[in-house]
Amino acid sequence: MKFFKKLLVAAAVTAAMASAAQAAIVNVGGVTWDTNATNITDSDFTGRFNFNQFFTKGANAVADTDNAAANYANAINPTSVVLGDVLQGVGEVNSFNGVTLDPSLTGGGFCASCELTFTFGGFTVIGEDTLSNGWLRLYVDSTPDFKISTSLAADAADGTLFLELRGVANDFTTSGGFSSGSLFNYFEVTGGIAADYFNTNTQLFGTDLLSGASATFGANQVIATSTGQIFGDSVAVPEPASLALLGLGFAGLAAFRRRKAVK
Repeated sequence: MKFFKKLLVAAAVTAAMASAAQAAIVNVGGVTWDTNATNITDSDFTGRFNFNQFFTKGANAVADTDNAAANYANAINPTSVVLGDVLQGVGEVNSFNGVTLDPSLTGGGFCASCELTFTFGGFTVIGEDTLSNGWLRLYVDSTPDFKISTSLAADAADGTLFLELRGVANDFTTSGGFSSGSLFNYFEVTGGIAADYFNTNTQLFGTDLLSGASATFGANQVIATSTGQIFGDSVAVPEPASLALLGLGFAGLAAFRRRKAVK
């Protein structure tokens, strides 16, 4: 009986450890956030970002591969966009689950010694005011070098792949043409070192994250700068050690039951 009680206590302790790990702040590649942070305006997860976007000819579109870099020199006038042209761009996350950019730190309070940037592309013009589903990749970089107003677009594509997102559904709304509009995307997480934390299937169509952004090209401008948000759910992934301890607890319980059965 004493041995049985000890096993129950051990199992309870390891379960509590696993639960605590799930509720704890996590750190992935230097990006730190609380997976349960919520308030009136934010979902379980909310990221806010600045970005530059531009259209380009399909032949000059950024490649759908890791660390591929967009090129501002390939931007075309949005008033001349035709079928087959592609919307693409780059940006930087400035708020991560309620923790905003801190000017005294390199990447903000959520990425104190790094930066979290992204590239997107593949949004091909397939009809009047209609875009195909594209992709978005976020990178965490321990040598920050990207500035939305002055840096090369390529500086947003270096670093370690943090999240790879694939578009499943989108809605582009505009008063006419591609010079201005709002784009909402449902994304599926398909890769990156943080994939397990965001692959939750909590959005419509069984997707993981929803992004929304609006942008307007100024007169005779080929690059538009704006802001956007991305919403969803993030979960804490138990540490392997915690899972191993819990497994040992249940293994011990099974061994005790076999021992009791033999007697």
